Order: sequence, then structure tokens, then C-alpha cells
Amino acid sequence: MSLPDIAGIVFDMDGLLLDTERLYFAAFQRSMSALGLEQDDDLFRRMVGTNTTLGTRILTDGLAGRVTLHDFNAVWDADIAAQTAATIPVKPGVTVLAQHLREIGLPYIIATSTRTERAHHHLAKAGLVELFPDVVGGDMVTRSKPAPDIYLHAASVLGQPPHRLAAFEDSANGVRAAHAAGMVTVQVPDLVPPDPGLIALGHHIAADLIAGAWHLGLRL
Repeated sequence: MSLPDIAGIVFDMDGLLLDTERLYFAAFQRSMSALGLEQDDDLFRRMVGTNTTLGTRILTDGLAGRVTLHDFNAVWDADIAAQTAATIPVKPGVTVLAQHLREIGLPYIIATSTRTERAHHHLAKAGLVELFPDVVGGDMVTRSKPAPDIYLHAASVLGQPPHRLAAFEDSANGVRAAHAAGMVTVQVPDLVPPDPGLIALGHHIAADLIAGAWHLGLRL
């Protein structure tokens, strides 16, 4: 699909616009160590791209018999809060891309698994709340990514059919959600590279946001 055919852009947030997944992952590893638990990186990766409900279920099952969810979250949440107290890091190209979309009049919105209120809070801490005022959070839909619900909801907010929209994602769950919604999908991998099964979807894969924009015909 070329740029004239695209009526809007839908962005994921964590790991794509905000450089938070590495921060959460490091805090997760420190929390495991602090509680005397063996590292379980795969447990964290399974949660990437999911909403609070599904992520909590995955974490509860993964920690079963080792520590309670309450005790683990107390340590993990405190670590994350300390790391994000002052600011939240932003991925390269975010500001440039958002400003360009505004200049050419192409509407865009965030569709994140994070709760809406928390997403706005994180965007404010990252200094992006004015550039990204429109957010569809994970609490606005019933099913988490990789189900397409959040992308379908974002399309309805933009007032466009999903096939006229392009989605930027970093995680496998997000890519599958956007692809299932029928959107042109651009992946900018963060912590986890796409596996052969994901690559078989035939979506665009880019090294960063600006390179991803080129896939859509956006020349910044």
C-alpha cells in the first residue's frame, strides 16, 4: 500500500515510542534476584505486548509455587517507579515522525496494552503528551493483543476502515493483533527479534521508526 492509500497511523507505545521494555525487563530481573528466584526471562517475554489482565494471568502462573503475585509486584513496581520517577526515555525518531505526520495532516493514534490513564501519565513524563493526545488503552477492550480488538477500536476512533490504516508495532503479540485487524503492519523489533512464524505473516520489518516510515512512502 502506498502513502496516498493510507488514511491514518496507529502506534503501539511501550517498546516502540517509549524505551520502556528494557527498563521493565531490567527491573524484572532485579526483582527476581531480590526475592531469591531463578531468572526466568521467557516469563517476561511472554507478557510483552499484553494488557494488564492477560499479563497478570501469565505472571501469576509463571510465579506459582515460588512467590505470590502480590509480593513480586510490590518489589517490581517499586523498582519501576524509582527508574521512571524523573523521566521516561523516548525511542529515536518519535518526535520527528509525529511532527511530520502533523505537517502533512495524516491522523494518528496510540493503541497500547497499557491502561489509558497510565499511558497518558507515561507520555507526559516522556514529554510526548502534546504530540500524542489520542490514546486507546488496554482497558478499553475486552481481549488483549494478539487479538485484534484494540486495533479495531482505534480504527473506529479514527473513523477509518482498518485496511486503510498502517500500524507500527514492536512485539509479536502486537504484530499479530494489527495483522489480524487487517492493517498494513510495520514492525520495529525491540527486545525480541521476530521468529520465522512471525516473519511468515509478510509484514514490514524495520530497524527503527524512520526506516519503518519509509516502508510506507513517508519521506522525512
